Amino acid sequence: MSQISSADATKFCEDILRQGIRYNVEHHILPSENLVAERLLDRGVELVGAYAELCEKLANRPGAVKLFLGTLLSTAAFWKPSDISKAREGRKRLGKVNEEIAYHAARLGHLIAERDELHNHSRFASDTHFHVCEIIAAAAEDNYLFKVHVQERLDALHS
Repeated sequence: MSQISSADATKFCEDILRQGIRYNVEHHILPSENLVAERLLDRGVELVGAYAELCEKLANRPGAVKLFLGTLLSTAAFWKPSDISKAREGRKRLGKVNEEIAYHAARLGHLIAERDELHNHSRFASDTHFHVCEIIAAAAEDNYLFKVHVQERLDALHS
């Protein structure tokens, strides 16, 4: 694809668009992308320079032009400015949620350490579980099948 003429680049790119439309129609998928591709085909004269530059820049990467055009179609068909602002708000909220989780995890860690200290240095105790195996055993204490088939192996894990 190196040193491709503008006409050949246009034909190459438009053939990719047509193949995509044909595939989508045959499989009854992505009508929004088809509309965008048809719009690009209708405005092919305006895109000659863009197609030539695209083929020139991606000449050494097989399939890159097709991938780029597919990404362009998806972006144009499905992304709107409101989607971008929602995505940004979501990213900002995710950061805040992660900060809250970190704060509460640190706080919980301090509380667990304090409880451990109280258990070890006072005369008081609680029915607190310190290991996941203890939780499983407590939940299944009245289960005959647990006692017969699982408990011995679980105790070995806990020890």
